[in-house]
Amino acid sequence: MKITYISHATLLIEVDGINIVTDPWVKGSVYCNQWHLFPKPLHPEKIIDADIVLYSHGHEDHLHAESLQMIDKKAKLLYPYSWYGGTTEFFKELGFGDVKEVVNEQTVSVAPDIKVTYLSNNLDNVIILEVKGKVLVDINDALPSASQGLIRYFIDKIKSRWKKIDYIFSSYGGAAYFPNTVHFKNKNDLEIAETRELFFVSNFCDIVAALKPTFAIPYAVDFVLLDDHQRWVNTAKFPREDIKDFYEKRTGGNTGVQIIEAYPEDYFLDDQFHKCSPYHSKSTIRELISRIDVDYKKEIEAKRNEKNISPDELDRVLEKIKSHIRAKAYIIPESVRTHIKFALKITNASGNNILNVDFRNGDAKFEIASQPSSDVDLRIELKSQTIEYAIDNEWGGDAIIIGYGAEIFLNHEDAVKLEYENYCVRLLSRYPNTKEYLKKTPYRAMKYLLSDDTKRRNLVNRLFGRHDKVIEYTDPKLGDRDLWLNKGKCEVCKACNI
Repeated sequence: MKITYISHATLLIEVDGINIVTDPWVKGSVYCNQWHLFPKPLHPEKIIDADIVLYSHGHEDHLHAESLQMIDKKAKLLYPYSWYGGTTEFFKELGFGDVKEVVNEQTVSVAPDIKVTYLSNNLDNVIILEVKGKVLVDINDALPSASQGLIRYFIDKIKSRWKKIDYIFSSYGGAAYFPNTVHFKNKNDLEIAETRELFFVSNFCDIVAALKPTFAIPYAVDFVLLDDHQRWVNTAKFPREDIKDFYEKRTGGNTGVQIIEAYPEDYFLDDQFHKCSPYHSKSTIRELISRIDVDYKKEIEAKRNEKNISPDELDRVLEKIKSHIRAKAYIIPESVRTHIKFALKITNASGNNILNVDFRNGDAKFEIASQPSSDVDLRIELKSQTIEYAIDNEWGGDAIIIGYGAEIFLNHEDAVKLEYENYCVRLLSRYPNTKEYLKKTPYRAMKYLLSDDTKRRNLVNRLFGRHDKVIEYTDPKLGDRDLWLNKGKCEVCKACNI
């Protein structure tokens, strides 16, 4: 078996003439041109002859249509069964006829001596690939941000079924907008961003130490931001070259796991790591980041030369936003909504490019102006194409929530503690309402629920008031606004046990 690291979360696994590709994103950008592959893949064409494509989840940096269209349409696509539908139809519209949704914990045989199992963490999934007695666990984004209870639950489940693990591939960094694009008076953005990355790499180490694979490969955070005002985020990432030493210090160095620093074109062949990527000659990821101006010159110039939209186009966009806010206002509880007033700035427009939105007296009142009102709770800044993408597409809000598509500036303490920014950001998206969606597709919802032991247990425990037994999916500390916006590094580390 040969495992080649292509880029981000994309692996090429070759066995007996069968090519298996995971989560192909090998070209272009994602989230409205906000994330760019870093380091760049050297041979993206290697995915073209894939026989089997395994998807972990539907985020654009994993399910990337432009990259998928490179692949031979005869390929078999596997996708985890979820409470929402439409993915199979999407794949078939692209020309793929052999598509299978795999139910949680169901093991399917995709070729002789090759089996695949999905383990669901809500919309994220762990992929277990068994190849001729070898076990590869592709954690990708499913666990590093999970609650400690859920991490322990998954570790126990994996260890009970797969006694010996040969490879673990896992992300080790964060992607969501909070807290990096949220700004408050005394918050040190860089320090807090670095601390947040430390949180994720600590979870990576703890998960690996518990599962004890032969090899552990940190990956799936291979992107950079190129807008001038966001490039500082690139420097906050935990350096890949430091993970091995960090792991040894955190675990005491007695686990027997080999932490591998891998880059595009590095590969494993019969359990031997071949360090052949030319990126190793750059010495460190820090050096690669320092070369962004050279290596991404065209992309940066294109961003700096973007033209503002016209006044007429701005008027159209603002009217569209107003209509959307009126329709979606119900998603914010009335007890919260009636206290909020915020400003929305379209950054690729001039003149009256501010929309002041006031819920304080009931229904939304709008004012188009050149400046935010003096009494707004917060200001949200984003490009017209980002907000339109979020409004027009069911999961388009990912461009803001994951893709760093908006900068948010909070004006007072209540806006922090009452999470006004969280409500307002989601107000600007068109995410499907879970309860409404499940009512439309009850059969699918029931099938999904019956296959997910965690969700079943949580549902029963909530029904019987046993809230202390409910397992949180995401670590609640990650969403603690007061912790990440009001506290310094030492306080955050103490609270998160880093």
